[in-house]
Amino acid sequence: MTIDRLKDALHPDIPGCLWALRFDAQGEAAPGGAADLARLGQPGEGFLWLHMDLADVRARPVIARIGALTETARAALCDPVDHQYLEYSDRLVSGALLDHERTLAGPASRTDYLRFAIGDGFFISARRRPMTSVETTRNALGRGARVDTPFALFELMTDFLIDELVRMTNDVGLAFDRVEDLLIDGRGREARPKLGAARRDAVRLARQVGGLASTLARLETIEEDPEERTDNDLRETAARLVQHTEALAREMLSLQERARLLQDELNALLNLETNDRLYVLTVVTTLLLPATFVTGFFGMNLKNLPFSESEEGTVYATILCVLAAGAVLILMRRWGLTNPREAEEDRPRPGASGPSRPADTNL
Repeated sequence: MTIDRLKDALHPDIPGCLWALRFDAQGEAAPGGAADLARLGQPGEGFLWLHMDLADVRARPVIARIGALTETARAALCDPVDHQYLEYSDRLVSGALLDHERTLAGPASRTDYLRFAIGDGFFISARRRPMTSVETTRNALGRGARVDTPFALFELMTDFLIDELVRMTNDVGLAFDRVEDLLIDGRGREARPKLGAARRDAVRLARQVGGLASTLARLETIEEDPEERTDNDLRETAARLVQHTEALAREMLSLQERARLLQDELNALLNLETNDRLYVLTVVTTLLLPATFVTGFFGMNLKNLPFSESEEGTVYATILCVLAAGAVLILMRRWGLTNPREAEEDRPRPGASGPSRPADTNL
């Protein structure tokens, strides 16, 4: 079992803080505390990562007292949010990214927003529920991973978020494979609910991936300032992350196109099954139609009906029903109505009314 070197960081003496990590100039993480929070924003080597729990009522007052944060950054960490976004102003990056909740059993399908603020010498994140990317990042740091800047930590966390989306995308692709196998076997009724669930997951993932790609792309639009190292680091980080998300976005587009093709194939298969059942129903109804007419005729309460005075009248009427149904069946077979598929294949096509004859070359 891998030993967690940062176990003490889970018990900081900061109200509402889940953990505090202090990074040195070489990018190695160590447990931090209230003393590091007091020096937040001051010049020095390394940086501090604070992870706040917004479900704790003490977290918001602590965030409000951090002087290195701007009002925009405080709003990004504390205010309600309903979409993914990034803002860059006053040399601070703030925003929110959609991530999946993490339970004791692993990543769950439920999502929530991970809020963050990045500045010179600090990375502050906040959430209401345990998030997959944050927990995976802290575990990686506990196993010895190193990050030398707050933007490198943001890139590592976002890479883990993208990796989880890739895993979920592969799961959706496997679900489509199972649906395709059912369609090939002709089990459209079984494939219908599975395809619906897979398409729902694909649509949700596509929205999340599309929002993430467009959000990260905004970081590449910051004004070029060759003398500003922060801007250059941020732009380079954004370029690498956008490249990853665009590849994932293309994969999601191909999955959605495949989902539409599978839906069309499923609809065609279900329509074919319905047509076959309607055909059987039509044939049975047609065969019983003469018998229905005969029974209706002999059921009239009138005088001088055929066989009404005969001892074997019922037998004669039954034989007449069978003969009428047989006559209709013979007519239907002669007209090619009892097997429409073979009749369609045997039916002569336009331009093929007779055997071909060689062209007359004697002009």
